[in-house]
Amino acid sequence: MTCLVLLDQALRLHDNPLLWYGAAADNSADSQPLVAVVCLDKSAFFDQQYGMARASLLRLQQQLQLIADTEQALGRFNIGLVTLFGEPEAEISHLAGLLQASQIIAATPTGYREQQTLEKLGRRFPVTSVDVNSLLGIAPLMPELDNLPDSFSAFRKQREPMLQVAPALAQYQPQPSQHWLTPAETRVFSENFRQLAPFSQPTLQPGSSEHHALQRLDDYIWQQQAISYYKQSRNSLFGDYYASKFSAPLATGCLSVRYCWQQILDYEQQIAANESTYWLKFELLWREFFRWQFRKYSKAWFSRNAIKGPLDFSPPALTVAKQLHFKNWCAGATGVPFIDANMRLLNTTGLMSNRGRQNVASFLIHDLGVDWRLGAAYFEQRLLDYDVASNWGNWAYIAGSGNSGERQFNVIKQALSYDPDGDFVRAMLPELTAHDRSIHQPAAEVKVPAHWQSWLAKLTDKKP
Repeated sequence: MTCLVLLDQALRLHDNPLLWYGAAADNSADSQPLVAVVCLDKSAFFDQQYGMARASLLRLQQQLQLIADTEQALGRFNIGLVTLFGEPEAEISHLAGLLQASQIIAATPTGYREQQTLEKLGRRFPVTSVDVNSLLGIAPLMPELDNLPDSFSAFRKQREPMLQVAPALAQYQPQPSQHWLTPAETRVFSENFRQLAPFSQPTLQPGSSEHHALQRLDDYIWQQQAISYYKQSRNSLFGDYYASKFSAPLATGCLSVRYCWQQILDYEQQIAANESTYWLKFELLWREFFRWQFRKYSKAWFSRNAIKGPLDFSPPALTVAKQLHFKNWCAGATGVPFIDANMRLLNTTGLMSNRGRQNVASFLIHDLGVDWRLGAAYFEQRLLDYDVASNWGNWAYIAGSGNSGERQFNVIKQALSYDPDGDFVRAMLPELTAHDRSIHQPAAEVKVPAHWQSWLAKLTDKKP
């Protein structure tokens, strides 16, 4: 009899309740061998959604790198990691049968697909879920879904000003008495995963491991103290320290949000507390809000109307013209420099600033008239910090189908406000040769919305 510990959403040793919970089970009166397991969901990385691949090669490579790093980290303690590939419920059930599993321990899911997987496993095996990636993941702090506000402001006011979050656990250190299956013992169960070897990178890339995530956290908060001016820099479009860049490791589970929160509190107590330190916590609270919203409304978030209006899961329908609009938007070839620059950045790096995301989403939905779900699906494919709740929740938010009325941005006004000299556009679109703000001028074939007109006139104004 064994206990399977599923680490898919918690590829880390720091603040990992799954490892501690598994160890506690092993030390109980009916102790049993522990087996660390990761299953790469084949459909989430290789299937299609609305005719698009669900994940880019870059996002697949990042996930494989994270798994390899976790395998190495556990291996230093002589703990093996079973790596599976396929349909999670089938693969995990098969492994559980082979190892005569009496218990499965897993992260409490946020997304609908992951919820369904655990429900199916729970019909065959005793499953214990532990919320490893939420600020409010322990019983006394968990929101009641029936009473969860659909407004972020109401949610925030419920929790502030004395916001309590779950404490972070210490770095996991296995005890001699604990019996984890070793690398030698687990290797035989990972044969199917080896078919993914051609997709792997030869070396780990920066940011694609727990070590790099903790290094970035320390550098951003403590070494550079960039957190002290986060509110002023957060609307920038590129650079090393304009944003925390914690989103990717938080999304992949190699950085604990509770540990991140605690580091911010420590900085406030030891160095300085200001609007910027508060604002980074504010952003983490937004992330938390969407996680609980997804648990409340589940599959409805993928409906055309999301949480507003009747459920409609029919695929987006596009006219020929809108198909071309969407294709050009994806490629960064709309003829609107500010939009194209942001999309080129996404396509080459897998990341985009918060300001950029709001603008490209608004442009696709409100100026091109394309179904918001196509944009959300494209972001799912490309973003290295893809998180089901934050991604789909924010797209629905801009569309007006989520937790607010629709949000439309004036792209030219935004370009002049956040890239006034055109440096970002010039860096991403080297084919454009203008040396001043006129670089934001849309191409001649672009149909200019009426609300841009007054701002287009400013492109040729002399700066005061």
